[in-house]
Order: sequence, then C-alpha cells, then structure tokens
Amino acid sequence: MKKQKIFLKNKQLLGFYLVVGVLFSVISVVAPSISGELVNAVIYRQGDVKIYLFLLVLTYILLLLFSIADQYFFQYFQIKEKNAMRNELFQASLKRGNQEKEQIAAFTSFVNNDVPNIVENYYGGTVDIIKCVCIIICVALELFQIHWLLAVIIFGSSILIIMIPNIMRGYASKNRKNYGEALEKFNAVQQSLLSGAETVKVCLYRSNAKRMIENKNNEIEKEEKRLRNCQVSVYGLAGGMQILKRFLILAVGVYLIYRNIIKVGGLLVAVQLAEVLAAPAETLAYLLNAKNEARPLVEKYEQLAETEEDRGKTDINDIEDICVEHLSYGRNGVKIIKDVSFTFEKGRKYMLTGSSGSGKSTFLRLIGKLQEGTYQGNIRINGILLEEINMDSLYGKMGIVFQEPYLFGFSLKENIIMGRNVKDSDYEAILKKLNLGYLLERFSDVELDTEMVAKLSGGEKQRIALARAMVGKPQVYLLDEITSSLDEQNAREMEEILLAEDAMVLYVCHKIIPELKGQYEMLTF
Repeated sequence: MKKQKIFLKNKQLLGFYLVVGVLFSVISVVAPSISGELVNAVIYRQGDVKIYLFLLVLTYILLLLFSIADQYFFQYFQIKEKNAMRNELFQASLKRGNQEKEQIAAFTSFVNNDVPNIVENYYGGTVDIIKCVCIIICVALELFQIHWLLAVIIFGSSILIIMIPNIMRGYASKNRKNYGEALEKFNAVQQSLLSGAETVKVCLYRSNAKRMIENKNNEIEKEEKRLRNCQVSVYGLAGGMQILKRFLILAVGVYLIYRNIIKVGGLLVAVQLAEVLAAPAETLAYLLNAKNEARPLVEKYEQLAETEEDRGKTDINDIEDICVEHLSYGRNGVKIIKDVSFTFEKGRKYMLTGSSGSGKSTFLRLIGKLQEGTYQGNIRINGILLEEINMDSLYGKMGIVFQEPYLFGFSLKENIIMGRNVKDSDYEAILKKLNLGYLLERFSDVELDTEMVAKLSGGEKQRIALARAMVGKPQVYLLDEITSSLDEQNAREMEEILLAEDAMVLYVCHKIIPELKGQYEMLTF
C-alpha cells in the first residue's frame, strides 16, 4: 500500500516558509537587546545613542517585513497543502470504486472539515513549533548573558506552561476523536433520512427520524463540551503560569538593580524577552495541544489516502483467456459463490445463468476486481494472477456494464467517450448502431443534469452504458443484465450486435432469447 507524503508536494514552498520564519524569530529577539543597549547608552552614557537608535529602527522595519512575509508564506502553504490533500484523497477514493451513500457523506465531511484542520494544526503547526523553538533558543542565549536567575525564572515557568498540554495529550486526542466520530454518525444518519425522505413521510416515520437526529445531535453536543472543557483547562493553567512569571521577573529584576548586579537596560531587555518568549510559549502550548488533537485525523487521512500500488505489476496487452480456479466468495457469513472453475477463451461468447442471488453479478465483479472483500481460489488472466496485474492496463481492454449504469452530469458525448481519444464518426456510428442516434440532436453538447437523466428510460441508460463500453473497442465484455429494461426487439438487436463483436463476452442474463441461446456457451450458477 502507498502512503501519501504531503510535505513532499510543496517542498520548496515549505523551505521558504521555514527560512522566513526562522529569520523572523531571530529578529524578534535582536530588537529587545538593541533597545536595552539604547537605554543603557542614555542613562549611563555608554555608547553612541544615534547608532543604537538607527539599529533599533532598522530592526523594527525588518521585523515588520518578515512578519508580512511569514504570514504570506503560511497562508500560501496552507492553500497548496489543502489542494494536494484533496486531490490525493479523491484519487484514492476513485481507486476504491463505488461506495455507499453513508461512506460518501463521511468522506465529504472529512475533506471539507478535517483536511483544513490537519493542514493548519498538524502540518502547519509543526512548522510553527519549529519557529517557537528557535525563538526560545535565542531568548535563552540572551537571558543567560543578563543574569542566570532571571533566565531560570523565565524558562522554568515557560517549561511548566509547555508541559501542560503534554500531560493532557491522551485526554485531548480521545476527545477530538470522539467528537469527529459523533459528527460522522450524525452526517451519515442525516444523509440516510434525507435520501429516503419520501419513505419517511409515507410511513409516518417523521417523529422517529426527528428523535434519531436529536439523539445524534445530543451526542455531538456532549462530545464537543468535553473537548472544549479540556481546551479551557489547558489554556487556564497556561495563563495562570504566565501571570506568576511576570510577577517574579519584576521582583527579582528590581532586586538585582538595587544590588548593582544588572543595569536598568538589562531589566528592560529581560521584560521584553519574557514577552517575546510568552507568545511562543503560549502558542507552543496551543500548538502541541492542537497537534495532539489532530493526530487521530492524520491517522484517518493516511488510511483514506492508502491505495493499492500498481507499480511493478504486469501490464496486459492481449487477453487470451480468463481462468477461474476453485473460486469461492462470501460476505457476512453467507456463501455467495462456491467452488467455481471455468476457462473463458478469446473471442468466444458465454452466457451466465442461474436463479436470482446465485452470484452471477458478483462473479463478474470479482473478475473485474470491483467486489469488496477477499475470495478463495484464483483468477488468472493469460496465466497471471489478478492480484499481480496492473488494473489500469486491464480496464483498457475490458468493457464493463452493469444492470444499473451511472450517468454523470457531463455532456452525452463525455458520458460515453470518458476522456478517451475517439473519433466523432466512431462515436456517432456506435450511437446509431444502438438505436440512440436521436440523442445526438436532443442533447448535443448540453450537460446532462439530474432532470435530464431522470427522463431517460432504463433502456436508454443501459444502451448509453453499452456505448460507453463499445467505444473503447474492448477485448472482453463483462455484461450484467444489460437488456433487462429493453423491449424484445431492442434486446434482440443488442445481443446480435454483441455476438458479432470480435471479443470475449461474459453475459449475465435472465431473459434468454431461444433463437440466440445456441451461440453462447452456458455457465450455470
């Protein structure tokens, strides 16, 4: 399986962001030091006041410029990262194939809500943590030059502030995970009820539906309260330590001046550095806490972004045969296919028959590697195990049509050619061949909206899906009840077209046309 490495998508931008952030951190510490020297020069007549004043003004100008640059790169970095993550998740989801509505709702919620959280609090937060550590190191070097006692007071309290979120890490992560799961459950139930709103209405189920939503909403409220209480506890403890730190700095600093151990400028620098340190110390506490909360989301992202790696697998050029060896498959303890062995050969036509629920459609989906779960036995194409084949190369040789085809909100042409390089003449010829020539004028290049798709008959949708398969000139057709919605005349014509195709055909059928049956080899489930 392949795990995505988001930072590598924007490596150069991340480098700029880090460099600018580190320089901004260093200048933030240099400015207070220069101001301290300026005060000492004024009070104790030490050094050139004009030089220190010039350096201070220059430092603050640089501080402003780097502050703007830091924010710019931070915002741009977030935009690019979210873009990369959304693309990766979408591609991974496409590779997994069709999903239930509840899964799609949960996936959509994760992309819209949790991906920005990951980018800001985990990936962007990691960079901010590095910047905070840089400031802390620079402040430490300067404070120990002033006096070790002030350094101990400032850093001792700062360390305690930083430790608070680490102590609360497990509790915070658990609360964030529980809150995210509560949101997913709410979205899934809401999606399910709204999708079946008509059934809810006619079955007088509205009060039950309302109660279900209220229960899920109450679960969200409960988990959010726990999450916010945890955050308030962390921030409250950190704030209390900041107040205590300020008091100790002032008291000890005045004492050291009284004893002529440090100068007024030294105390001024210490106070300013304490404030400079306060921001990263408080921010570091927040960043660590936010990163801990986002960690479960990162783990979930890695799971969603995992895809099967096709690199190193075998490409298929020509399909000579498909061999099924002792194939068995079941779900939830129910055996659907049991010990099926058969060899399908190039150019021959096969009809798969059997009672409803006998596993015919599942059999086709297993050959096309579209069925979830694992099976027992082997499926070989040209003697190569299906698991060892590059599926993109295989799909390029297959035309797969199921009983209920899906039409996209694209133009009719794009719904059929699906981005492939197909001549207009070939596209139009196939539509006319399938008795769909009238759709060329009806839809032209107009995008099919929901209303247009709804007005298409089941037979029209099936023939559009068959046209989608035929334009690719496949070597193998996997067809599941593709004439179930057609009248007898159209069904016969479609079968005759398929029988004339120079390709292997595996055709699941219930409505057998006696006159054509003899042209198939039969496989009964």
